[in-house]
Amino acid sequence: AFVISFYKAMIEAEKDGDICIVEKSYVFTGTSLQDQSLFFCALQNLIDMERMINDKAVKKTASKRRSVSLIDSFDPKNRQTVLLALQSKLSLTPSQRRISYPRNEMAHINNPQRRFVMDLSIMGFSKISLPLPLPEVSGQWGLSTLFLRIKDSGLIILLKLLLLERSVLVVGEAPEEVTACTTALLGLLDPYKWASAFMPLLPMDMLDFVGSPVPFIAGMIVEGKQHLHSIIHDHGVKDAMLNGLSIVNLVSGKLIVTREQGTSDMLRRSFQTIPELSLYQKRLEEYCKSPSSNLRSFQSFFKGGASRKESLTLKKIKNVIKKHMSQFTMGLNDKPDAWKQYGEFNEATGTFDFFPDKFIQPLKDRMIFQIQFQEMMTHTQLFVGYVEELQLAHEKRSNLLSGPAAIFVARWVELHWYAKYSR
Repeated sequence: AFVISFYKAMIEAEKDGDICIVEKSYVFTGTSLQDQSLFFCALQNLIDMERMINDKAVKKTASKRRSVSLIDSFDPKNRQTVLLALQSKLSLTPSQRRISYPRNEMAHINNPQRRFVMDLSIMGFSKISLPLPLPEVSGQWGLSTLFLRIKDSGLIILLKLLLLERSVLVVGEAPEEVTACTTALLGLLDPYKWASAFMPLLPMDMLDFVGSPVPFIAGMIVEGKQHLHSIIHDHGVKDAMLNGLSIVNLVSGKLIVTREQGTSDMLRRSFQTIPELSLYQKRLEEYCKSPSSNLRSFQSFFKGGASRKESLTLKKIKNVIKKHMSQFTMGLNDKPDAWKQYGEFNEATGTFDFFPDKFIQPLKDRMIFQIQFQEMMTHTQLFVGYVEELQLAHEKRSNLLSGPAAIFVARWVELHWYAKYSR
């Protein structure tokens, strides 16, 4: 109804001449990723408050059959008062910042949840109440969005591409999805730090940037399927994909892996599924099916955060991924100074020079001897006997499943199932 009233007011105003529409934006500086949900919630409340006041002004003006300016309907002094209050009060205390999720899983689920509450008591500004620790926009919502779109296997391949410092372009229709997913990738690289270009939102007129020789993580907004198709089939993008670029398509939920010679084949041949990660994916999918899940909506998430079970699952996913990523540095951190054996101190420059060959050669030797050992073991009677036991166990299971006892149980279950649900 307010939209109709506003439209009618706009038509009346048009009779007086040209209309000037002024767009306003709010910029928060000096914030951290951990506090994003707090500022998003405050900003949403501020916008809702202004809309409420403006809508009332438009409705009142429409009834009087005269035009109104949006700037005139909201007193700038009120906005300034709210912004000053936010600047002084919108922050966690040191004790609130120290609140973290319990290590014990049962405590994580069942412990009473503490909250951050701020009530400005200024006209129309809603009270802010958020769970502690604060919802993580990229670390939780961005991770779940990325994880559920390209699945566990796609995410592991994507992270391996980043470990090789190959460029990644994330494309999607919603700015919040693109920025949250690109930022989530930085956290998932832990314990490593991305040392190259990072642009969570790249303007469309800078698409030629994908040909940059410098590795990058970038995001781009698409406006519909045709726009998406034009980006993926752009000649510059195709050339970049031959030189290391991969594309995360959030619209279709696909990872388009680089066609760089040797890289895609190496990733495919060396890929191993992580069963634990696959189980967490199914669990998270079940949680997100619930209409009450805040992971389904960006606005619902930064206002209410993930549920206890969802946050625990996301925490487990991060732990599994970090464990997988850390395996590539085995030997470097076995003890505090283990890294010293893989390089030398350069007295001329006063720096430590790391030699990759010193780190890789022992791994190659260990792998060669491991293969030799396994090859000899496969020719033993012990190994052949183990294979025969597997064969006999499979045959026994097949006979049990097709035997009279199994058929009897199946018919009994079927009979009682129909009796229960056909009423």
